Amino acid sequence: MKTENKISLFDRAYKNIVEKRNRILSGKINCIPLGFPRFENELPGIEQGKNYLITANSKVGKSQITDWIFLYNTIQQVIDKGLDIRLKIFYFTLEMTAEQKMLSAFSNILYVKEGIRISPKDLRSTKADDVLSQEILDIISKYEPYFKKIEEVVEFIDDIRTGYGIYITVRDYALANGTIHKRKIETQPGVFIEVEDYYEANDPEEYVMVIIDHCSLISPAKNYETGLPMTLHESIGKLSSDHLIKLRNRFKYICVVVQQQMAGQESVENKKYNKLKPSLDGLADNKTTQRDFDYILGLFSPFRHEISEYMNYDITQFKDQIRFLEILGGREGGGGTVCPLYFDGATNYFRELPLPSDKEAINKVYEFIKNIKNNEKY
Repeated sequence: MKTENKISLFDRAYKNIVEKRNRILSGKINCIPLGFPRFENELPGIEQGKNYLITANSKVGKSQITDWIFLYNTIQQVIDKGLDIRLKIFYFTLEMTAEQKMLSAFSNILYVKEGIRISPKDLRSTKADDVLSQEILDIISKYEPYFKKIEEVVEFIDDIRTGYGIYITVRDYALANGTIHKRKIETQPGVFIEVEDYYEANDPEEYVMVIIDHCSLISPAKNYETGLPMTLHESIGKLSSDHLIKLRNRFKYICVVVQQQMAGQESVENKKYNKLKPSLDGLADNKTTQRDFDYILGLFSPFRHEISEYMNYDITQFKDQIRFLEILGGREGGGGTVCPLYFDGATNYFRELPLPSDKEAINKVYEFIKNIKNNEKY
């Protein structure tokens, strides 16, 4: 830590916007594009110092969309598009093992790069009469650089399950890779104390992400005033409003949290009143998390509820291969903006769909879905 005289807040804020302007003028980026062109008009990309909450009902694809946007998308852009940034991802996988995550990556890259549609289950040769071919193994080896990049930048952690443990793990990394500048404040005449002022990373081009999937699986923290375990509601609140806020505000890290919707969100009563899609009020275990995130994204599957048409898309044609990603809330607007997505659950693949008014493009998607082949990719 370094102690110095205070730099004014105005000076830091003004310097920041000047630097960001100059970065764009010099060909650099200020965010990682999402890869959904129309949606980027409201949510341009993944920014340093922003927190994102992903929510959906159970088994809709909230983990998949999280991985697609924040994991596969970022790594593919660094490798394929030469994005001049460094990545460090702390992935607290509370629901799946690291090996399961890597198998999902195998399926995704096979599809994205070769149009080969094969699920993690099939990669495991679960059927005696359907053993994984040597050809597939050879193709996986061909894309070893992708998987090595995942190993290089992503730290899958499945043995730390408390909010404080998550915070300390990431804070230790920040302290080892940057400097906290301190300033003196006068608490009473002639008495000064040092407090943290701001953080300066050794590598400003490094995007550090903290992904938690999902927050309802964290272990209860201890209330240090009473010595008793907190409730799950309290533990999620502490994680969201304390630990993750500190990581965002102090270090400009990117925190991504997956949070389920309540089971009652899909109740008969909600179906009766057409309130099935994710909502802020439907957040499970602790609704107050919505106050702590810069963007809250909800994922919805109309097919799951036997809806035949949604936002002018023919769901009977798509069946389970369509999702709608909506900005449920954002500090800078954009609420209600919806991104229609083609979805392939077997390969963890998403792509922004044409508008329903573009009949020619939509009919091509319908035709593709009817005739999905192992070596074709939408």
